[in-house]
Amino acid sequence: MQGYIDSKDGILSPATIRGYKSMKRVYLQELQKMSLYKIKNLDIQIALNQEKKKSDLSAKTMKNIAGFVSASIGLYREDFRFKVTLPEKERYDYYLPTQDDITALLAYTEGKELHTAILLAACLGLRRGEICALKWSDFDWKRKEVKINKATVLTDESEWKVKNPKSYAGNRVLSLSDGLIAELKKVSSKGNVIQATPTHISHRFRWAVKALGLEHFRFHDLRHFNASLMLSEGIPDKYAIERIGHSTTTILKSVYQHTEDKKRNEVNAAMNHCIDTFLSVHK
Repeated sequence: MQGYIDSKDGILSPATIRGYKSMKRVYLQELQKMSLYKIKNLDIQIALNQEKKKSDLSAKTMKNIAGFVSASIGLYREDFRFKVTLPEKERYDYYLPTQDDITALLAYTEGKELHTAILLAACLGLRRGEICALKWSDFDWKRKEVKINKATVLTDESEWKVKNPKSYAGNRVLSLSDGLIAELKKVSSKGNVIQATPTHISHRFRWAVKALGLEHFRFHDLRHFNASLMLSEGIPDKYAIERIGHSTTTILKSVYQHTEDKKRNEVNAAMNHCIDTFLSVHK
């Protein structure tokens, strides 16, 4: 495991490396005591099952641990065929914020740093780390564009540092609307757009949502809101994932599913009302 971490250090993002180190430190301690060349799939399966029971791990965490184990063993045993059974991924039933939610949050945070962070996340779909790494010099007011080419990440030493995006898709140039430019120019200055860390943003956002009595949702869900706007405008997936900085349509599919569920509930409610009306007439 350590050998795999060392082989990827400097290549993978600091957050990914930190995650691997955490998994090595916390999970599969008995398996790690075994001889590498004696480990079988059954040993791995039993170890994973025990971790699942002991810590009630999510399907996503189980998949991450299994992937780390598979890559680590494969680095030294190229002929090893990794084959284990993992729990099915649970569906995250998140709340998709509405335009009214965003409007209320912007009004509540007017004049505060969080106001700018919300604008950038909701209107451009930026991540916390991208917002915190953004500088005013990245904006080109004449061309009405902003360059997204870095992110603030947490290192192994628990320090926030600015790094390149972890994927090619993270590098992008986004067009700015006139209204967004007007809002940003009210607070534009020099240096960093935001002084807070990603953790600060999450904490402040959580308190703002709670103070307003809104349905609970995360700062990250503002990206889902941005994706929902693109969905409502019929923007093709290819261009939508370019704007949001993804290489796959995973986040878009998540929003599609949420939108379909909402529409399905509306259809069910309409049909139930229709049936109840029909039955009441024929009593």
